[in-house]
Amino acid sequence: MGNTEISVSHPCVGKKRGQECPLPFVIEADPAAADTPLHELLDWISENQDRREEDLHRAGAILFRGFHALQTAEDFAAIAQRMAPEILDYAGGTTPRSAVTGKIVTSTDAPRHVVIGLHQEMSYLAPTPEFPDPTPDKVMFFCETAPGGGGQTPIADMRAVLKKLPPDLVERFEQRGGLILHRKLPTEKRYGYEVTWTTAFGASDRNAMEALARQNGWQMHWADDGGLEITHAPSPVVKAHRVTGERIWFNQAHLLHKSVAPWTSAWLGPSLAQRAKARLLRPFIQDRFFYHSTHADGAEISLADVSTIRRVVAEEMVLFDWRKGDLLLIDNKLVAHGRQPYQPPRTIFAALLADTPRKRPVAVMPPGTPAARTS
Repeated sequence: MGNTEISVSHPCVGKKRGQECPLPFVIEADPAAADTPLHELLDWISENQDRREEDLHRAGAILFRGFHALQTAEDFAAIAQRMAPEILDYAGGTTPRSAVTGKIVTSTDAPRHVVIGLHQEMSYLAPTPEFPDPTPDKVMFFCETAPGGGGQTPIADMRAVLKKLPPDLVERFEQRGGLILHRKLPTEKRYGYEVTWTTAFGASDRNAMEALARQNGWQMHWADDGGLEITHAPSPVVKAHRVTGERIWFNQAHLLHKSVAPWTSAWLGPSLAQRAKARLLRPFIQDRFFYHSTHADGAEISLADVSTIRRVVAEEMVLFDWRKGDLLLIDNKLVAHGRQPYQPPRTIFAALLADTPRKRPVAVMPPGTPAARTS
């Protein structure tokens, strides 16, 4: 404990299946502390690191609320720098994002009607001798503009998910050696929320992309239609937490699978006409852009297993409504996150954090990416 004192309370804001839930753990400024200057808030964050980490590892996510000093992406960046020794670049991800300031990015640029399923950030990345765990340790979100409606960032405790999954399913996934992500990315965006390989990886040309694939140990080849096909190395399905040792369900088999993403019937929009058009187009475009996970031995994941995982994850989903100035800190291993459809406006920023400095970034954020504040 340090010398900076800020009075706070811990109300319950999360709802799971309509019932109050202790996730996320809330740290809300009392009215007398709401106008604490940013520099004092930063000192308080640093001085209370040990206690904050204990709270984070217990709950899995912490929501900071009611601190009026948090107004801009720059304020958010200053807080992020106190939460962990390194802010990571975002590239190679599966959702479109844009740079805002430094390594702060938009939470997603996916269309507002699209549901982004619960996931742990970059859980499909394979361990290497250089990076035994290349995935972010923490994810942070900051609400600059609250949604006009909906737009929650759902969260779910993946310790609870692992405990609820059928033991034979977990054993089957582990015995098959983990998961492999296959993805196809187009050169030009034509339909829906396609993500081109230049956007996803920040590579300016084919030579740069090939060098990036070699650097990260990805198998790749150029498809006849000019698109890029990437096959990742195997990643684990269950992980032990770096601090607590708890076992966690840590993969996106339920989300990065051709049966559910990305060309669901709602990708053009939610209306009946849009859904009908989407179904007609799917056979012609489903091989242009996709994400698909298989077992590491090459076997397909059964649709029954995909359905079971999706059901259990949905049962653990917790919702809370964003308020302007909210800051959400998530342990990326313990808790998954997503996004609900929303009515504008909505501006949420994100940062990926590492608890220990990385020797080099896993991938590079595209230089000169225009800032976008519509996520």
